[in-house]
Amino acid sequence: MKSLNPVAGKTILIIGESGFLSNEAKRALIRRQASIAGPVVVSSAMERLSEGLQFEAVIIDIRISDQALLWLNDWLETRRIPFVFAHHQQSQAPPGGFVLSGRSSDIDAVAAALFGPDASYYH
Repeated sequence: MKSLNPVAGKTILIIGESGFLSNEAKRALIRRQASIAGPVVVSSAMERLSEGLQFEAVIIDIRISDQALLWLNDWLETRRIPFVFAHHQQSQAPPGGFVLSGRSSDIDAVAAALFGPDASYYH
């Protein structure tokens, strides 16, 4: 039986420092049958993306540098790969982006943005 969860069977690449993806958030994504790649730090993410790492969507730490943000944005948009910017619920991140936590409402918002009915919805 096919899952109704939009992230089921999808591989999501996480780009951010090791503490960016909490254990609770990772477990929440896995409970929804997503596969997680990473987290990978920005410097190695650029290299790994160029090498052909396989994934269907990306969650990016909102605190990355402007230069990395522009490169990732261009790279992902060119390939029509959905992505969102997020921050950990306890971080002092600038306003904006999604919250990456273990709470169902936070994970549901990220999933809807990445795989919802509006296929042109990229962040």
